Amino acid sequence: SKGSFINISQMTACVGQQNVEGKRIPFGFVNRTLPHFTKDDQGPESRGFVENSYLRGLTPQEFFFHAMGGREGLIDTAIKTASTGYIQRRLIKAMEDIMLRYDGTIRNSMGDVIQFLYGEDGMDGTAIEGQKLKHLKFGPKKFEEWYRIDLEQGLKELRFLKAAVTKEILEPDNRLNYQRELNEEYERLLQDVRRARTEIIANGDDNVYLPVHFGRLIENAVKKFKIDRTEPTDLSPLHVIKKIKELEQKVVVVPGADALSAQAQENATTLFKIHLRSTFSSKQVCEKYRLSESAFNWVVEEISNKFHKAVAHPGENIGVIAAQSIGEPATQMTLNTFHYAGVSAKNVTLGVPRLTEIINIAKNIKTPSLAIYLKGEPARDREKAKEVQCSLEWTTLHHVTKQTEIHYDPDVMTSYIEEDRDFVEGYMSMPDEELELDRLSPWVLRIELSRDMMVDKQITMSDVGQKIEESFSDDLTCIFSDDNAKHLVLRIRILNDPNATQEYEADDDQFLRKIEVHLLNKLILQGIQGIRKVALRDIKRTFPTDKGYTTENEWMLDTEGINLIEVLQHDDIDHTRTTSNHVPEIVEVLGIEAGRNALKHELKSVIEFDGSYVNYRHLAILCDVMTYRGHLMAI
Repeated sequence: SKGSFINISQMTACVGQQNVEGKRIPFGFVNRTLPHFTKDDQGPESRGFVENSYLRGLTPQEFFFHAMGGREGLIDTAIKTASTGYIQRRLIKAMEDIMLRYDGTIRNSMGDVIQFLYGEDGMDGTAIEGQKLKHLKFGPKKFEEWYRIDLEQGLKELRFLKAAVTKEILEPDNRLNYQRELNEEYERLLQDVRRARTEIIANGDDNVYLPVHFGRLIENAVKKFKIDRTEPTDLSPLHVIKKIKELEQKVVVVPGADALSAQAQENATTLFKIHLRSTFSSKQVCEKYRLSESAFNWVVEEISNKFHKAVAHPGENIGVIAAQSIGEPATQMTLNTFHYAGVSAKNVTLGVPRLTEIINIAKNIKTPSLAIYLKGEPARDREKAKEVQCSLEWTTLHHVTKQTEIHYDPDVMTSYIEEDRDFVEGYMSMPDEELELDRLSPWVLRIELSRDMMVDKQITMSDVGQKIEESFSDDLTCIFSDDNAKHLVLRIRILNDPNATQEYEADDDQFLRKIEVHLLNKLILQGIQGIRKVALRDIKRTFPTDKGYTTENEWMLDTEGINLIEVLQHDDIDHTRTTSNHVPEIVEVLGIEAGRNALKHELKSVIEFDGSYVNYRHLAILCDVMTYRGHLMAI
C-alpha cells in the first residue's frame, strides 16, 4: 500500500500544527481560540498544535482545531475546481485554432505565424524522453579515458578488438590515416562539450529531453544480439565513425539547402547530435558496449527510424494539446499554497491564484517582487551586500522615528527639557554664522529616532539633518544630538520672517504639525521608491569551466515591491540577471522578447512548485500566443 513519511509519523508520533490560511489557529473569541483556554494564552496547545497521534486519539480541543484545518482544505477544493476549469477553458479557446501546417510552421486560423518550428525542435511531445548528457561534468582526465583512442600505444590500447581488426588498424600504411580520423572525432567531442557548457547548458543541469532513448536501444541490442561484454568485438572504431557521420546527415527536421533552412536544421538538431556523438563515440561503442558490427548497424538503423517517427505530424492541433497539457497540472494544484515554510521574506503567491495573475497579465499583482543579483564585491561579501540592501530599501523619516513631540520652549539658547539641555547649550555656544536668533520660533518640533532602525538601515544623525536642511533650508533650522548620545533627538524650529507681526507667530504650533506630517511621510532618507522591503539570501551559482562546472556561493536580494528601471541603474547590481516577477514591467523596461522569457519562467515556476512537469513546447506555444503580436495579450 502507499503512504509517506508524514502519514506514518502522524499515525504513530504526533499530528502536528494545524493551520488556517497559512497561519496558526486564529482567535475566535476575545483574545483566545476557544473558551477552554485562558485569555492571552499564546501556548502551542491553544494555537492549534496537536501533540497526540491518531493512534492515541485527539483531545476535544485538538479535534476541533484539526476539524478547522481540514474544513479549509475541503472548501479550497470545492472553489478550486471551478476556477481551474475556467482557466482551462480560456486556454483552449485562446489556442484551439493553432496547428502545425504542412510547411512545418505553427499558425493560427488567420495564418499568423506563432512559431517557425514546433517547440524549436520539430518533435512530437509524445516521443520525447528525459536523457542524461553524462560527459558534461567530466574533467579532462576522465574525458580522455572515455573518448580518446591513441594508436601510439599499440595493442594495449585496442585490446577490446578482435585480432583481425587490430591488425588492419595497426598496419603501417593505414595507421596515420586512422589516427587522424580518431583525433578528428575526439576534437569534435571536445568542441561539443565546450559548446554545450557555454551556450546551451550554462547552469550545469545534465538532464535533457530528446527523442530516441539511446540507453534503452543499446540494452535492447545487447539482448537481441546476445552480446558478451567480456569478449573482444569485430567492430572497427572507424566503421563507427563513418556510420555516425552518415546518420548525422539523415536526421533532418528542416529540409532545404538555403542558408535559413540550414541554420534552422542546425539549431533544431544540435543537442541531439551532441548527445549522439558522445553516446556513440568509437571508444564507447567498441570498448564499453562491445557491440558487434551487426548489432551496431541495427542500432543505427533504429535511431534513424525512431527519429523520423518522432517528428511532429502536420495537421496536429498542437494548440489544444498545449492548452490541455497546461490545464491538467493546474487541476492538481492546491488553490492556496502558503509561502515557503518559515521564510516570510520570500512571501510569493503560488498555485492557482498566481496562474490566474499570469495569464490575465494582471496589472496589480499580490506580491510584486524583484530578484536582484549583485556583481563584484557585494556578491561575495555579506557586509557589502547589506550596504546595497540598505541603499535600495525605501526609507522615509517615518521608518526611523520613535516618537514626535511639539514643545513651547521659548529660550533658544537652552532648553527646559533636561535631556536636551546639554547638546542645545553646546550647539548654541557656537551657533552657525548665518543663524539669526531673533527669527527662531519659540515652538520646537522634537523628533526622537529609534537607534535600532538607524543602525539597521545604516543612517547617521547628520544624514537626517542634512536631508532636512536640503528640503527646508530657508524656513527651518534643525539641530541634532550626537550619534552616540543616549537619545537620538532632532530639534526643529521655524525661521520666521523678521518683519512678521506678533499674532502671526501664534500659528507656529499649527504650522509645525503640518511640517511634522510632511517630514515623516515625504522626507526620503534613502532607497528607491516602490521597494518596500529587501531581504538578503545566500544562493549557489554555477559556472561552466574547462573541467566541468564549479559552484560558488553568492548573495542576492529579494524585494517586496518593484521598480526595475531604477534598480537597474544601481552600480553594484548585475543588470544582466536581475528580473521582476511582474511581466508587464519587464515588457516595458526590457521589451517583448524579455517579456516572453519572463512569462515562460513564471509559468514554469508555478507549475514546477507542485512537482509537476510540463514540456517546454507547450509553455512556449502559450507564451508565443500571448506575445506574438508585439504586445502582451491576456487570455
